[in-house]
Amino acid sequence: MKKILLAGLLGGIILYIWGAAAWVVIPLHKGSLHRMANEEAVVAAMKDGLPVKGVYLFPGMPEGGMDTAASQAAMNAYARKYEQGPTGMVIYDPGGLSPMMTGQMIIGFIVDVLCAFLAAWLLSRSTAAGSGYVARVCFCGLLGILITLFGDVVRWNWMNFPLDYTTAVAADTVIAWVLAGLGIGWLIKIPKT
Repeated sequence: MKKILLAGLLGGIILYIWGAAAWVVIPLHKGSLHRMANEEAVVAAMKDGLPVKGVYLFPGMPEGGMDTAASQAAMNAYARKYEQGPTGMVIYDPGGLSPMMTGQMIIGFIVDVLCAFLAAWLLSRSTAAGSGYVARVCFCGLLGILITLFGDVVRWNWMNFPLDYTTAVAADTVIAWVLAGLGIGWLIKIPKT
């Protein structure tokens, strides 16, 4: 158990350092995050139309069921709006955040360590733990691919996330887990008998 805890800590540190590098040093995400052309006007409209912190989709689906003719007409109007566009999602916080993000950085580090701990635990129970170092690193890389497919690719498909954003986040995730695997795979191994 001690090695799993150490591997979780080491993997978490690697994930955290890679995350900082991917967002701050390497321009991996730069091309996929776009500025609003008329930010002040858009923000003013959001302040008027988005009353509370939340995730907002547009066009918004009509409320209620489809059991009446009025509800069916509302669904038809929604479908027309959706087909004509624009469509989108806004993650909105009217209160704002500190640009220093100290709390988010602390929580991010804790989450990285917890995820790396789970990866180390899973590796310790897999046949890859008894294999060579490359197989153990690949095991962690495959976890990154799993996370990407179930998270980023699902959001690209169902929530219409842009392909450039999805590609950048997917590359970030897979690279992060291969790098974490270098540390985790170094500590988690079953000696051959």
